[in-house]
Amino acid sequence: MPPELLCAGRCVCQAGAAQAWHCPPGQGHSVWDAVRMPLGAGTPVDVQRCEDSATEGSHRLILAANRDEFYSRPSKLADFWGNNNEILSGLDMEEGKEGGTWLGISTRGKLAALTNYLQPQLDWQARGRGTYGLSNALLETPWRKLCFGKQLFLEAVERSQALPKDMLIASLLDVLNNEEAQLPDPAIEDQGGEYVQPMLSKYAAVCVRCPGYGTRTNTIILVDADGHVTFTERSMMNKDLSHWETRTYEFTLQS
Repeated sequence: MPPELLCAGRCVCQAGAAQAWHCPPGQGHSVWDAVRMPLGAGTPVDVQRCEDSATEGSHRLILAANRDEFYSRPSKLADFWGNNNEILSGLDMEEGKEGGTWLGISTRGKLAALTNYLQPQLDWQARGRGTYGLSNALLETPWRKLCFGKQLFLEAVERSQALPKDMLIASLLDVLNNEEAQLPDPAIEDQGGEYVQPMLSKYAAVCVRCPGYGTRTNTIILVDADGHVTFTERSMMNKDLSHWETRTYEFTLQS
């Protein structure tokens, strides 16, 4: 399953003009857009073509993502893979589904995220939603934890130029690990129905902590004005909430 995502950026993707979207988190993974992030159907974001003021210390993209998943589902930590080691991402290792990912970026500047949709019953025949596959609800559904998370994220982004990079990353990790339940929330209850009720008090937080399921990976991606990428992943190890490993990769986007 994919990530709960907060993004800040003004980008133009291959599909065409930029568009604004605001998406809430939910079961599995979801995407939050705190400022402006363009996507076209079936097309990943092209970070290379992000518009930027090009001022020193500014960022083309600031992205913070949670992967919510069953703790027992096997996966590999983020690393470079592919024929030419061009793609950086974690990998799903569930038997029969090996090799998929929930969030990744290439050295050529393509970024993509996979998300699920919260519903009481699964429809195994349903078609995928392409890149509009951005949240666990319809676009701009005002879940309270979405609004709360966006506000925390915006505050961190507003401070970004005044913070050293390591402090910005730490601030964004604090946002992703906020466990304050945002209740009551009729929107998430109506959408999830009886399915969400047993875990509502945990599920209605930015960081989900349910028995056997919840936030098990935090990812921060920073792309500065010069195209330098900093990819930080904090992952739960061995299904142990007290044991986490943090990895950081840095590279410059290829033209």
